[in-house]
Amino acid sequence: MSHLEASNLYKINGLVAVITGGGSGLGRTMALTLATNGASKVFIIGRREDSLRETVSLAPDSAKQNIIPVPADVTSQESLQSAYETIAAQTGYVDLLIANSGIVGPPAIIKRKDDGSLLPISELKDYLWNIPMAEFTKVFEVNTTGAYYTAIAFLPLLDAANKRRPAPEKNKLSPPLAQIIMTSSIAGYSRQVPLDFAYNLSKGAVNHLVKALSTSLTEYGIRVNGIAPGLFYSEISVGANFEPGDKGVSDGSFQPDKIPMTRAGGEEDIAGLVLWMAGASGGYLNGNITVIDGGRLSVLRSSY
Repeated sequence: MSHLEASNLYKINGLVAVITGGGSGLGRTMALTLATNGASKVFIIGRREDSLRETVSLAPDSAKQNIIPVPADVTSQESLQSAYETIAAQTGYVDLLIANSGIVGPPAIIKRKDDGSLLPISELKDYLWNIPMAEFTKVFEVNTTGAYYTAIAFLPLLDAANKRRPAPEKNKLSPPLAQIIMTSSIAGYSRQVPLDFAYNLSKGAVNHLVKALSTSLTEYGIRVNGIAPGLFYSEISVGANFEPGDKGVSDGSFQPDKIPMTRAGGEEDIAGLVLWMAGASGGYLNGNITVIDGGRLSVLRSSY
């Protein structure tokens, strides 16, 4: 019954992965998790080379050489192609691609007056209209378009991973097919807009992108799944949700009407999820989006 032991279910020894947005936040945690648990190569992509190298510095000494920074911009086809060529020169295949880069947009929420009454509709229009369209669409360029072109760029290396799989044996599971994981957000399911419309809409588009790509790539044997995190401490969430120096992971950090589990997500939460999805334990997933939010969507106006 060794195949049911956790050491085999979550085994990722020799895995080759590529992660965009690997210089901070969830991308950094996922990169460190994979490298620490046996992945042979974890290529991390991001615009800021210093942040990528900081991720490497945080890895255990035994795993540092397994994390390879690749500076690139996911909003540029030329930059993505260059990153692909850099990685292809160092490996003939990629087992796991995580499209994780993301930004928030300009603040845009339905405000009220100090007495709680609604703004006059003309003031609401002015407030929302004065956000430059370029700032709004930039969020889609990174969160949605960038995720799409990242997936497309690495298709040949993902296909090459599938071609390495051994011939099937009767009554024995084969190694998992190559996989793309896209980092979405519970904002993509929320009908409330706590920060900005662009972010919510871009993540809703990512949710559908997971479904569309998983169907489109089925016959190629490339799986596509998603992660929809709730509140985690990161560069884009700090400020409005966290006190300085407090990651909010202790029970009681938040009121239950905001997060029923009363805490933010921790590194262990995202690490456990990515190990499950990357190993044999997640090999039957395709077209699935896993919500990991401590129950947050249960208390929001949401559709999922």
